[in-house]
Amino acid sequence: MPTRFALAAVVLATASLGAASAPPVGGSSSSRPNIYTTTPGYANPRDAVVADVLLNRIVFSDGVQVNESEFVYPGQVLQLTYNGPLARFRTQNGHLATVGTPGVRYIEAEDGNPASISDQDRLLFADRMKLAWGNANLNNRVQLQTQAGYGFIVGLETQIWDSNFAQDSRPELFIFEDQGNSVMTIQALDDDLHEIGTPVEVRAVDIASINPTKVWVGRWNQNGSPQSGTYELKMASIDLSQLGVTHLKWFKITTNVQGGGEASADLKIVAVDTSPAPAAQTMTFD
Repeated sequence: MPTRFALAAVVLATASLGAASAPPVGGSSSSRPNIYTTTPGYANPRDAVVADVLLNRIVFSDGVQVNESEFVYPGQVLQLTYNGPLARFRTQNGHLATVGTPGVRYIEAEDGNPASISDQDRLLFADRMKLAWGNANLNNRVQLQTQAGYGFIVGLETQIWDSNFAQDSRPELFIFEDQGNSVMTIQALDDDLHEIGTPVEVRAVDIASINPTKVWVGRWNQNGSPQSGTYELKMASIDLSQLGVTHLKWFKITTNVQGGGEASADLKIVAVDTSPAPAAQTMTFD
Protein backbone atom coordinates (compact mmCIF):
# COMPACT_ATOMS: atom_id res chain seq x y z
CA MET A 1 0.00 0.00 0.00
CA PRO A 2 1.28 3.52 -0.72
CA THR A 3 2.57 5.56 2.19
CA ARG A 4 0.46 8.66 2.87
CA PHE A 5 2.39 11.83 3.61
CA ALA A 6 1.73 15.35 4.82
CA LEU A 7 3.20 18.28 2.94
CA ALA A 8 6.92 18.75 3.55
CA ALA A 9 6.77 16.08 6.21
CA VAL A 10 9.75 15.25 8.39
CA VAL A 11 10.47 11.55 8.09
CA LEU A 12 12.19 9.49 10.77
CA ALA A 13 13.60 6.70 8.66
CA THR A 14 16.68 4.93 7.42
CA ALA A 15 16.75 5.93 3.76
CA SER A 16 18.65 2.98 2.32
CA LEU A 17 18.04 2.52 -1.36
CA GLY A 18 15.04 0.26 -1.84
CA ALA A 19 14.13 0.21 1.86
CA ALA A 20 10.70 1.24 3.09
CA SER A 21 10.49 4.56 4.89
CA ALA A 22 8.86 4.96 8.26
CA PRO A 23 5.44 6.60 8.53
CA PRO A 24 5.89 10.34 8.00
CA VAL A 25 5.20 12.99 10.58
CA GLY A 26 3.32 16.06 9.38
CA GLY A 27 5.17 19.36 9.49
CA SER A 28 3.71 22.71 10.46
CA SER A 29 3.33 25.48 7.89
CA SER A 30 6.41 27.18 9.34
CA SER A 31 8.55 24.11 8.49
CA ARG A 32 7.55 24.04 4.82
CA PRO A 33 9.88 25.56 2.21
CA ASN A 34 9.16 29.11 1.10
CA ILE A 35 8.60 29.54 -2.63
CA TYR A 36 9.40 32.84 -4.35
CA THR A 37 8.28 33.82 -7.83
CA THR A 38 8.77 36.75 -10.20
CA THR A 39 6.24 38.16 -12.67
CA PRO A 40 8.19 40.24 -15.22
CA GLY A 41 6.21 43.24 -16.43
CA TYR A 42 3.45 42.85 -13.83
CA ALA A 43 3.51 44.68 -10.50
CA ASN A 44 0.43 42.74 -9.36
CA PRO A 45 1.23 38.99 -9.51
CA ARG A 46 -2.43 38.14 -10.13
CA ASP A 47 -2.28 40.08 -13.41
CA ALA A 48 0.59 37.88 -14.62
CA VAL A 49 -1.60 34.79 -14.95
CA VAL A 50 -1.86 35.54 -18.69
CA ALA A 51 1.92 35.56 -19.04
CA ASP A 52 4.93 34.39 -17.00
CA VAL A 53 4.85 33.32 -13.35
CA LEU A 54 8.48 32.32 -12.87
CA LEU A 55 9.74 30.14 -10.04
CA ASN A 56 12.72 32.11 -8.75
CA ARG A 57 14.02 30.36 -5.63
CA ILE A 58 13.18 27.88 -2.88
CA VAL A 59 14.17 28.64 0.71
CA PHE A 60 14.13 25.78 3.21
CA SER A 61 13.14 26.19 6.85
CA ASP A 62 16.83 26.07 7.91
CA GLY A 63 17.61 29.09 5.70
CA VAL A 64 19.36 27.21 2.88
CA GLN A 65 18.09 28.31 -0.52
CA VAL A 66 18.13 26.92 -4.06
CA ASN A 67 18.10 29.38 -6.96
CA GLU A 68 16.55 29.01 -10.40
CA SER A 69 19.86 28.02 -12.02
CA GLU A 70 19.99 24.98 -9.72
CA PHE A 71 16.51 23.59 -10.47
CA VAL A 72 16.36 20.14 -12.06
CA TYR A 73 13.53 19.69 -14.55
CA PRO A 74 12.05 16.59 -16.18
CA GLY A 75 14.17 15.64 -19.19
CA GLN A 76 12.12 12.66 -20.39
CA VAL A 77 8.53 11.43 -20.20
CA LEU A 78 8.02 7.77 -21.11
CA GLN A 79 5.30 5.11 -21.23
CA LEU A 80 2.39 7.53 -21.18
CA THR A 81 -0.94 5.77 -20.67
CA TYR A 82 -4.22 7.57 -21.26
CA ASN A 83 -7.31 6.44 -23.17
CA GLY A 84 -9.62 9.42 -22.93
CA PRO A 85 -11.99 11.15 -22.80
CA LEU A 86 -11.05 13.75 -25.37
CA ALA A 87 -10.43 17.44 -24.61
CA ARG A 88 -9.27 16.71 -21.06
CA PHE A 89 -5.50 16.23 -21.37
CA ARG A 90 -3.39 19.13 -22.61
CA THR A 91 -0.34 21.33 -22.19
CA GLN A 92 -0.98 25.03 -21.67
CA ASN A 93 0.67 28.38 -21.11
CA GLY A 94 -0.38 31.99 -20.69
CA HIS A 95 -1.30 33.46 -24.07
CA LEU A 96 1.14 36.34 -23.43
CA ALA A 97 3.90 34.14 -22.00
CA THR A 98 7.48 34.52 -23.21
CA VAL A 99 8.94 31.56 -21.26
CA GLY A 100 8.08 27.96 -22.12
CA THR A 101 6.05 26.30 -24.85
CA PRO A 102 3.27 28.52 -26.26
CA GLY A 103 -0.46 28.02 -26.44
CA VAL A 104 -2.72 25.08 -25.63
CA ARG A 105 -2.25 21.63 -27.15
CA TYR A 106 -4.44 18.53 -26.65
CA ILE A 107 -3.15 14.96 -26.74
CA GLU A 108 -5.61 13.85 -29.42
CA ALA A 109 -4.38 16.52 -31.86
CA GLU A 110 -0.79 15.28 -32.10
CA ASP A 111 -1.22 12.84 -35.01
CA GLY A 112 -3.53 15.12 -37.01
CA ASN A 113 -6.69 13.17 -36.19
CA PRO A 114 -8.41 14.82 -33.18
CA ALA A 115 -11.24 12.26 -33.13
CA SER A 116 -9.27 9.62 -31.20
CA ILE A 117 -6.13 9.02 -29.13
CA SER A 118 -3.52 6.88 -30.87
CA ASP A 119 -0.16 5.44 -29.83
CA GLN A 120 1.47 8.20 -31.87
CA ASP A 121 -0.57 10.81 -29.96
CA ARG A 122 0.73 9.42 -26.67
CA LEU A 123 4.34 9.32 -27.86
CA LEU A 124 4.32 12.86 -29.24
CA PHE A 125 2.38 14.28 -26.31
CA ALA A 126 4.89 12.78 -23.86
CA ASP A 127 7.56 14.91 -25.54
CA ARG A 128 5.28 17.94 -25.27
CA MET A 129 4.85 17.30 -21.53
CA LYS A 130 8.63 17.29 -21.13
CA LEU A 131 8.88 20.68 -22.85
CA ALA A 132 6.11 22.21 -20.74
CA TRP A 133 7.89 21.07 -17.57
CA GLY A 134 11.39 22.01 -18.73
CA ASN A 135 11.29 25.66 -17.63
CA ALA A 136 10.58 27.85 -14.60
CA ASN A 137 7.21 29.22 -15.79
CA LEU A 138 4.55 27.87 -13.43
CA ASN A 139 1.91 28.92 -15.97
CA ASN A 140 3.38 26.43 -18.45
CA ARG A 141 2.06 23.13 -17.15
CA VAL A 142 0.26 19.92 -18.02
CA GLN A 143 -3.45 19.81 -17.31
CA LEU A 144 -4.77 16.33 -16.61
CA GLN A 145 -8.52 16.82 -16.26
CA THR A 146 -8.89 13.20 -17.15
CA GLN A 147 -11.92 11.87 -15.30
CA ALA A 148 -10.08 8.57 -15.81
CA GLY A 149 -6.83 6.83 -14.94
CA TYR A 150 -3.47 7.88 -16.36
CA GLY A 151 0.19 7.11 -15.85
CA PHE A 152 3.65 8.08 -17.07
CA ILE A 153 7.33 7.80 -16.17
CA VAL A 154 9.40 10.92 -15.56
CA GLY A 155 13.16 11.03 -16.04
CA LEU A 156 14.89 14.04 -14.50
CA GLU A 157 17.61 15.89 -16.42
CA THR A 158 20.15 14.75 -13.83
CA GLN A 159 20.11 12.47 -10.81
CA ILE A 160 19.32 14.19 -7.51
CA TRP A 161 20.56 13.25 -4.04
CA ASP A 162 19.16 13.70 -0.56
CA SER A 163 20.92 16.03 1.88
CA ASN A 164 20.17 13.83 4.87
CA PHE A 165 19.31 10.18 4.53
CA ALA A 166 17.14 10.16 7.65
CA GLN A 167 15.31 13.14 9.19
CA ASP A 168 15.31 15.99 6.72
CA SER A 169 13.84 19.49 6.36
CA ARG A 170 14.98 19.89 2.74
CA PRO A 171 12.63 18.06 0.34
CA GLU A 172 13.88 17.35 -3.17
CA LEU A 173 10.74 16.86 -5.28
CA PHE A 174 8.12 19.59 -5.74
CA ILE A 175 4.71 18.93 -7.28
CA PHE A 176 2.73 22.09 -8.14
CA GLU A 177 -0.99 21.61 -8.75
CA ASP A 178 -3.97 23.88 -9.44
CA GLN A 179 -6.24 24.25 -6.40
CA GLY A 180 -4.74 21.19 -4.69
CA ASN A 181 -7.66 18.85 -5.40
CA SER A 182 -6.01 15.79 -6.93
CA VAL A 183 -4.89 12.26 -6.08
CA MET A 184 -1.77 10.60 -7.46
CA THR A 185 0.79 7.96 -6.52
CA ILE A 186 4.53 8.54 -6.96
CA GLN A 187 6.84 5.52 -7.20
CA ALA A 188 10.65 5.68 -7.44
CA LEU A 189 12.29 3.63 -10.21
CA ASP A 190 15.84 2.46 -10.80
CA ASP A 191 17.79 3.03 -14.03
CA ASP A 192 16.15 -0.07 -15.53
CA LEU A 193 12.73 1.42 -14.67
CA HIS A 194 12.02 -1.20 -12.01
CA GLU A 195 10.09 -0.14 -8.92
CA ILE A 196 12.18 0.55 -5.81
CA GLY A 197 11.56 2.09 -2.42
CA THR A 198 8.10 2.96 -1.13
CA PRO A 199 5.22 4.44 -3.18
CA VAL A 200 3.82 7.70 -1.83
CA GLU A 201 0.17 8.60 -2.29
CA VAL A 202 -0.53 12.32 -2.59
CA ARG A 203 -4.06 13.52 -1.88
CA ALA A 204 -5.72 16.91 -1.79
CA VAL A 205 -5.04 17.24 1.94
CA ASP A 206 -1.30 16.97 1.20
CA ILE A 207 -1.22 19.78 -1.38
CA ALA A 208 -1.13 23.07 0.51
CA SER A 209 -1.00 26.80 -0.17
CA ILE A 210 2.45 28.12 -0.99
CA ASN A 211 4.44 30.02 1.64
CA PRO A 212 5.10 32.89 2.28
CA THR A 213 2.45 34.24 -0.12
CA LYS A 214 -0.06 32.51 -2.36
CA VAL A 215 0.76 31.98 -6.04
CA TRP A 216 -1.83 32.47 -8.79
CA VAL A 217 -1.95 30.99 -12.29
CA GLY A 218 -4.24 31.31 -15.28
CA ARG A 219 -7.46 29.52 -16.21
CA TRP A 220 -8.53 28.16 -19.58
CA ASN A 221 -11.82 26.96 -21.02
CA GLN A 222 -12.03 23.42 -22.35
CA ASN A 223 -11.70 24.82 -25.89
CA GLY A 224 -8.32 26.29 -24.92
CA SER A 225 -9.40 29.95 -24.78
CA PRO A 226 -8.37 32.08 -21.76
CA GLN A 227 -10.92 32.20 -18.95
CA SER A 228 -11.40 35.11 -16.57
CA GLY A 229 -10.19 34.79 -13.01
CA THR A 230 -7.33 32.83 -11.47
CA TYR A 231 -6.50 29.52 -9.86
CA GLU A 232 -4.44 29.27 -6.72
CA LEU A 233 -1.39 27.11 -7.40
CA LYS A 234 -0.63 24.80 -4.48
CA MET A 235 2.30 22.51 -3.79
CA ALA A 236 3.36 19.19 -2.31
CA SER A 237 7.03 18.73 -1.43
CA ILE A 238 8.48 15.26 -1.03
CA ASP A 239 11.73 14.24 0.60
CA LEU A 240 13.50 11.32 -1.07
CA SER A 241 13.48 9.41 2.21
CA GLN A 242 9.68 9.30 1.95
CA LEU A 243 10.12 7.43 -1.33
CA GLY A 244 12.57 5.07 0.40
CA VAL A 245 15.59 6.12 -1.69
CA THR A 246 18.74 8.20 -1.26
CA HIS A 247 18.91 9.40 -4.86
CA LEU A 248 16.49 9.64 -7.75
CA LYS A 249 16.36 10.13 -11.50
CA TRP A 250 13.32 8.10 -12.57
CA PHE A 251 9.86 7.94 -11.02
CA LYS A 252 6.34 7.00 -12.03
CA ILE A 253 3.13 8.97 -11.48
CA THR A 254 -0.22 7.18 -11.68
CA THR A 255 -3.81 7.54 -10.55
CA ASN A 256 -6.61 5.01 -10.44
CA VAL A 257 -9.27 7.39 -9.14
CA GLN A 258 -12.19 7.47 -11.55
CA GLY A 259 -14.02 10.76 -12.11
CA GLY A 260 -14.34 13.98 -10.16
CA GLY A 261 -11.80 16.66 -9.32
CA GLU A 262 -9.60 14.19 -7.47
CA ALA A 263 -8.90 12.38 -10.73
CA SER A 264 -7.37 15.48 -12.29
CA ALA A 265 -3.99 17.08 -11.75
CA ASP A 266 -2.70 20.27 -13.36
CA LEU A 267 0.96 19.59 -12.84
CA LYS A 268 4.31 21.32 -12.82
CA ILE A 269 7.23 19.20 -11.57
CA VAL A 270 10.52 20.64 -10.28
CA ALA A 271 13.33 18.87 -8.41
CA VAL A 272 16.44 19.99 -6.53
CA ASP A 273 19.63 18.24 -5.44
CA THR A 274 20.13 18.98 -1.74
CA SER A 275 23.28 16.89 -1.23
CA PRO A 276 25.82 18.91 0.77
CA ALA A 277 28.86 18.05 -1.35
CA PRO A 278 29.91 15.84 -4.29
CA ALA A 279 31.49 13.43 -1.80
CA ALA A 280 28.03 12.54 -0.52
CA GLN A 281 27.18 11.18 -3.95
CA THR A 282 29.91 8.54 -3.76
CA MET A 283 28.75 7.05 -0.47
CA THR A 284 27.20 3.60 -0.38
CA PHE A 285 24.70 2.22 2.09
CA ASP A 286 23.94 -1.32 3.17
